[in-house]
Amino acid sequence: MKKLLKTILASIALTASALSFSACNSNKKTIGIIQFGTHESLNDCYNGMIKGLKEELKETFDEYFIDRQNSNFDAASSAAQANTFVSKKASIIGAIATPSAMAAASAAKGTIPVIYCAVSDPKAAGLTEMNNVTGSSDLLDFDSQLSLIKSFIPTVGKIGVLYTLGEANSISQIETLDSKAKALNIEIVRQSITNASEIPTATDTLLNKGVDCLTNLTDNTVVGALDVILSKTNAKKIPVFGSEIDQVKGGCLASASLDYVALGEKTGTIMAKVLKGEVKASNDIAIKIDDSFNCYSDKVAKQLDIKVPEIEMRNVD
Repeated sequence: MKKLLKTILASIALTASALSFSACNSNKKTIGIIQFGTHESLNDCYNGMIKGLKEELKETFDEYFIDRQNSNFDAASSAAQANTFVSKKASIIGAIATPSAMAAASAAKGTIPVIYCAVSDPKAAGLTEMNNVTGSSDLLDFDSQLSLIKSFIPTVGKIGVLYTLGEANSISQIETLDSKAKALNIEIVRQSITNASEIPTATDTLLNKGVDCLTNLTDNTVVGALDVILSKTNAKKIPVFGSEIDQVKGGCLASASLDYVALGEKTGTIMAKVLKGEVKASNDIAIKIDDSFNCYSDKVAKQLDIKVPEIEMRNVD
């Protein structure tokens, strides 16, 4: 009986706490954030975004409630989350990754500022001509990435790339990569997918085409299933080159990487300035980050029996 009473009292306390928390949040203005899915680079963007908001808003940061929504790599979920933020009249919407940004901009229709983060090609995504929309883009340094790959694999002839047809940034990136690779007499072997469930078969298809390695774009669906890809490539000792440092920490061989925390922080600063009325969300204040640094995993190199080239790189191990 005493145990039951304690359980009931605990339940009442939790309910009261939840109601109190809800009431507290109801008095705050909402900053809605849609994160397309969970992988380290998108998490870094979010953490950087919050850091930028805090540093720019200072004491007024506590006037806002951060409502973070995760789409689990589903564009339809992004659309639903964006519509919810619009109906709740959020003060601003932060959108991490291209599908979330497109969904937010479409739902807001210029009525609520939308600040995107980690959109590789805002123009291809149709974001540069929209009202009340701006943000930050992550431009992959394909020249450095290809140079890095050739340093590890001097005789590289075929590079496999998985990409998602529904991610506009991936379509744009692969065309750029293909053009730069051709200049080096390297063939880009493409394999498209429509969703994550196709990744195991798509990876097998690439490996059966005799690729020397795989390289990742900033394709969120693909990066979100990195462990699946690596399980297959490692079995055949085929290296995978990541598009940022956390992928190398997660098992890729090397990468010409961008700093996604820094990207998120700059995005958060833009959001705060828009909230304070210092700037308007327009393409004029959009920012791009394209400066990269080389990193590698010595542990992965040893596992794959690949010699580490004598170039300037950070070892993530």
